[in-house]
Amino acid sequence: MRAMDSSGRIPVSAVLIVKNERAQLETTLPLLRFCDEIVVVDSGSEDGTAAFAADSGCRVIQQEFLGFGAQKAFAVNQAKNDWVLNIDADEKMTPGLESEIRNFVLHAAPEDAGLEIPRRLVFMKTEFRFGRESRDLVLRLFRKSAGNFDQAAVHEKVRLVQGRVQRAMAPLLHDSYPSMEAYVSKMNRYTSLGALELLRKHPGRWAFVYAAAFPVKFLQFLLLHGNLLNGRAGWCWSALSAYAFFVKHLKLHELKSQKTPLD
Repeated sequence: MRAMDSSGRIPVSAVLIVKNERAQLETTLPLLRFCDEIVVVDSGSEDGTAAFAADSGCRVIQQEFLGFGAQKAFAVNQAKNDWVLNIDADEKMTPGLESEIRNFVLHAAPEDAGLEIPRRLVFMKTEFRFGRESRDLVLRLFRKSAGNFDQAAVHEKVRLVQGRVQRAMAPLLHDSYPSMEAYVSKMNRYTSLGALELLRKHPGRWAFVYAAAFPVKFLQFLLLHGNLLNGRAGWCWSALSAYAFFVKHLKLHELKSQKTPLD
């Protein structure tokens, strides 16, 4: 294992997949300077994302979008280091997390293959400190020799074939929705991808029955997930999340009603 270089960077490749994320990268990229490589895989941005990333010292690669899992797997394969840190453009490192990652990588045992990181939602300018959205565990730092992302079109995960996974204490901040317009835009995209994924994996699911579960899902997000403790932002997040579940299954119902089969 190589140690830190003369500038204090560690042998980790940060990898990001992006499209039209320049505004987010302006705050995300500077927080990744402790990594000795930043790889940005762009899928046809039209807002100057690729040029901004290149000017910021990143290695930029163009790749038509393959689906979230396949795109992230492609990005991981471009990394020069065995240790890879996958970060989304809307995720922000915290000083405590950087310190933990430095210590973990520089002192990793041969059997250590990954680090799970608690991810904390930021919504309506509120950092969620309670409930599931305050401690969502994501495996984002891992050895690419031990595994990679699966091929899921949405809700992709890292699949390790060997090694031990440790757990960080400091959070990664998920600040994905600067406005309601941004939320609705992402919700529309993800529910469409989610409906396609459901159709492929669960073609017999009763779409309209699930679509009618809005009040149950709302109470689940609000009470069981603990978002009631996050105040007004937690209440709004619960309502919008239940609505997204509703929309995804209505889209599934629409797909199942189409006469032409999916490609």
